Amino acid sequence: MTRTIINNEYYLRHRKSYRVNSDKWRALRTDILKPLIDICETFLLRYCRVHIFRFDLHLRQYTDDNRIISILQRRLFKRIKVSYKMKNVGFVWVREKEKAKTQHYHCVIYLDGNKIRHPGSVQRWVNELWSQICGGTCYWSRYHNVPRGDEIAIQKVIYHLSYLAKPRGKGQRPLQTKDYGWTRSICASKRPLSNAKGEE
Repeated sequence: MTRTIINNEYYLRHRKSYRVNSDKWRALRTDILKPLIDICETFLLRYCRVHIFRFDLHLRQYTDDNRIISILQRRLFKRIKVSYKMKNVGFVWVREKEKAKTQHYHCVIYLDGNKIRHPGSVQRWVNELWSQICGGTCYWSRYHNVPRGDEIAIQKVIYHLSYLAKPRGKGQRPLQTKDYGWTRSICASKRPLSNAKGEE
């Protein structure tokens, strides 16, 4: 995916303008913005309400790769799908490292809002699994219950999530290790809208 840096207050995606957490002093990476928006759009096409939950993960020890995130994702998805009888779970993560000796991760999870309205159970599972995997700690950000067609709620959640696309802290890793990842199958199986010529 092409990496472009923007310093604009609004970002155009699929013919729709989204307000993002950017200005001339705060840049954002569009290659990270795209999956954040695309998964939200795709879930809103499938479900009349989407539950979106952001959290941060810290480690005790630095790792060269992101295998711990893959392990967490696999185990967490299994619990969610079995417990809530969900077929689809959306997930975006970014890896950052600044002054600390270890990297940390910002994560977003997208769920069918008809089956879950509060992230309490998911929080407990993340805490338990992350502790088992690496002995790390979790920090919770806001969650959103976004109804389809509620433009105020949609704009609010995209603005909140756009923080993950900031360039600062990215790139402090081996060349073969990724800065971010997402559930590609969610967007690949059903595009939200067709692209207009010349738009991202």
